[in-house]
Amino acid sequence: MQHLLLVDETFDLNFIQEYHLSIQFSLDGFSFCIRDGLQNKYIYLFHKEFSGNPKFFHRKLLDIYSEFDILEAEFKSTQLIYSSPGKMALLPEVFFDENQGMPAYQLGLDLADDEELHYRPIKAFQAVIQFAISAKVKRFFTDKHPGSVIQNEIVPQLIRSSTKSIAYPLMDIQLYKHHLTITLMDESVRFFNSFKYRNDNDLLYYILNVVKAEKIEDIKIQLSGRVNKRSPVYHQLRQYFKNVVISTRSSEVYYSYLFDQLPDARFVNLLNYQA
Repeated sequence: MQHLLLVDETFDLNFIQEYHLSIQFSLDGFSFCIRDGLQNKYIYLFHKEFSGNPKFFHRKLLDIYSEFDILEAEFKSTQLIYSSPGKMALLPEVFFDENQGMPAYQLGLDLADDEELHYRPIKAFQAVIQFAISAKVKRFFTDKHPGSVIQNEIVPQLIRSSTKSIAYPLMDIQLYKHHLTITLMDESVRFFNSFKYRNDNDLLYYILNVVKAEKIEDIKIQLSGRVNKRSPVYHQLRQYFKNVVISTRSSEVYYSYLFDQLPDARFVNLLNYQA
C-alpha cells in the first residue's frame, strides 16, 4: 500500500473548525486522519509510504504539505505522533536524569549529528521514553503546527494498556516495515526494545526469545501495525500461544464505511489516539 486516500462524502471544508487532525510520521511514511467532532466520526484518511532514507525525509514532508494545504488549516485540535523504532529507549523514572540523558541513550543507540534527543514521561508505568528525531523535521512540525507537541507513538499505547485490567502478562508487538517493537508488561513494563527483521522467521525468533528469557508461561500476544489475520506471523504465533489477538479500532468512535477496506492494523494507533 504505497498510497491511500479515503474521503467520506460528508467531509466539508466549511466545518474545518469542528474537525480534529491527527498526524503520524516516521521514516517509513506519513499518515493523517480527520475526525468530525460533531459526528464523532472519522471521515478522512491519507497515507503515503517513504523509502526509509532519512536524507529525503524532510523533502517528502515538504511535498506532502505542498499537495495538501488542508494540513495547515485551523483545526479544532492537532495531534502529532512520531513513530521511531530503533530510535527510542524506555527508562525507569527513578533512574532518569535529564542531564545524563544523552550518555544513557548512547549506551545502546546511535544519535546522529542532525538529531535531537527528547523525553516524554509515562506516569502510569513510572517510566520515561527517550527518542531521537531530526532537528530539521522537529523544526518543520513546530513551524507548521505551533503549540502542538510531538508525542512518541509508544506513549499513548502504554497509557491505553495501563487503563485495562491485565490478568496476565501482555506482550504488545508493533510491526513496522523493517522493525518490530516489543513491549512486555503486567503491573510494570518488564521488557521494551526494537529489533530489525528481514522475514517472518526473524519475527518469530525475537518474540519467542523474549518470552523464554522472561520465563513466562501464560501470556497474551497483541499485534498491531503491518499485520492481519492472513499474515504468516499471526498463524505461527497461534501455534505457540493460545491468546493471540490483533489490535482493533476503538468502538467509542464512528468511522466512515470507507475505512472498512483498510487491509491491516497499520492505522490502529493513529485512529485510537483521539478515541
